[in-house]
Amino acid sequence: MNRKAARGRHVRGMTLAELLVGSTLSLIVLAGVYSFYSTQTQALAAQRAYARSQDVTRTVIDLLGRELRMATYDPMGTAIPTSPTGGSCPGVKQGILVGKLDEVKFEQDLNGDGDVADESEVLRYYALAGKLSRVDGVNAPVTLVENLKVNGFVLKYFDNSNPPIELVPTGTPPALSAAQRDCVAKVQLTVRASVVNPNPQDPKPLESQSKAEVAIRNRSLTNF
Repeated sequence: MNRKAARGRHVRGMTLAELLVGSTLSLIVLAGVYSFYSTQTQALAAQRAYARSQDVTRTVIDLLGRELRMATYDPMGTAIPTSPTGGSCPGVKQGILVGKLDEVKFEQDLNGDGDVADESEVLRYYALAGKLSRVDGVNAPVTLVENLKVNGFVLKYFDNSNPPIELVPTGTPPALSAAQRDCVAKVQLTVRASVVNPNPQDPKPLESQSKAEVAIRNRSLTNF
């Protein structure tokens, strides 16, 4: 009995101070884990938002590129007028209707029926009020990209020289002249978009950019 009593006197529970220290250490560990998890979650959300924005700009570049390649296409030879002799680029189809820094309009006889009155045969892409829109014929505009940056849709035009010479729009607002539009064989496209960063710790917007150079098939294969 005496031995048991002696051993009992040496066994003790945790003091209040020890409990407080243990609880504090546990809270510190939990706070670190939560902070790490929160940071990773916010970073993942930002990556997803950027990826979505990048997908949109790439999709627009691909769409405009495919359609612009077919500009001035006129297999029957009756749908689009031909540029007159004596000009800078005589004998080419005049299907580039508007050439501005942030707008392009063109026509093409895709189904070869001798007119440009059908779907996707007169197309206009333009930037306005922070949006990039597409118009098909007389239909209402369709917004393709929102939250465009300033100068978020930029077009540069080049002729068929080797190396290509840039055709610079002039006037107010700057636009290609009819003679310059007749010589356009390549167009450089740039789309820049900006989306809100879902990470509250980083208020800087997420910016995405896609760029491509498109050769107009009916022009780039022609020696002016």
